[in-house]
Amino acid sequence: MTNCELLLDRYLGGDIANFIRGSEGHEIGEIIDGLSPVGNCAIFGGLPRDFAREGRDAFESDVDVVVDGAPSALEPLLMRMNGRRNRFGGYRLKYGRFDFDVWPLQMTWAARAGHVNVSSLKDLTKTTFFDCDAVLFDCRSLEISRSDRFWTSIGNRIVDINLEATPNYIGTLVRILRLHFDKKQQLAPRLAGYLAKGVAHSRNEILDYVARNNQQIGLGSQMELDGAFRLLAGRRS
Repeated sequence: MTNCELLLDRYLGGDIANFIRGSEGHEIGEIIDGLSPVGNCAIFGGLPRDFAREGRDAFESDVDVVVDGAPSALEPLLMRMNGRRNRFGGYRLKYGRFDFDVWPLQMTWAARAGHVNVSSLKDLTKTTFFDCDAVLFDCRSLEISRSDRFWTSIGNRIVDINLEATPNYIGTLVRILRLHFDKKQQLAPRLAGYLAKGVAHSRNEILDYVARNNQQIGLGSQMELDGAFRLLAGRRS
């Protein structure tokens, strides 16, 4: 860990802390305050990633909150907040202008599936598929935890695999395509090979997933998407 990375951590942590206690993001701070009696909370993945990548204005995803507390205590609290259970063991809720996904630390998918030993919030950085998502903001200490490659990924706009296991293989392939074509992120060799293999084996499933979820992949027509698929299949390692 370099001094430059430590400075970036401090700046990112301070920026998020100011945001969730300021006029723009106060609803996030209020949700954290409501959940904190159950256990310490962390804001995970999308928000700190987007803040690190391009600043506050780049944030356009849901707010993922993980609570290090007993699921039995968290569940009634989230039900009172009109949270709805999702298929990954967490809860979906809307508060103010933000959509939240909230789940207890023990229900992290990679832990339940036996891929990662998760005993603290910091262990969450081992559970993400992408290295650029392996970042969290501890709402109590106001500190950033991240993977060793996080700032390299953000700075160079090159995305790689952090943990290959995923509960949604086709959805992950679509996310890779959107990162590459929409976000203009470069794919590290391992991730490019993973995508090429997935396209070769699951092209129709990808197209069906995109159609069912009404998603776009940054290409102007079906012909362009087919051309991209052929190019990716040709890169298969």
